Amino acid sequence: MSGTVLFVCPHGAGKSRIAAAWFSGVAPPGWTATTAGLTPQDQVSVHAPRLLAGSPVERLLDHDLPRPLAAVPQPAVAVAIDCPPGAVPGALEWRLEHGDFDEAMARELRERAERLAGELGT
Repeated sequence: MSGTVLFVCPHGAGKSRIAAAWFSGVAPPGWTATTAGLTPQDQVSVHAPRLLAGSPVERLLDHDLPRPLAAVPQPAVAVAIDCPPGAVPGALEWRLEHGDFDEAMARELRERAERLAGELGT
């Protein structure tokens, strides 16, 4: 199996970008990641590049403008990160323990994205 994983967060500018970069760094063959927001911001969050700075996936961060769900083709898997329940129909819903844009949140997103990549690769 292969396809696209769509990571969605409320604004498509921070949490989804971090998760997608980590997923892309360990993605099984044939899998890619993209991002979207429920109400997209007009720029990428300053937190995403800051939290990925110096990491092995820093170069994988998507710097394109955040996009709405409707702008993304139907993914094989969708992951809604800290979105209202049911906001992304059929999505895996990730509620983060660490909601602040800090190292703990970045580590949690990394662990979850890497676990998802492992599950999709089996």
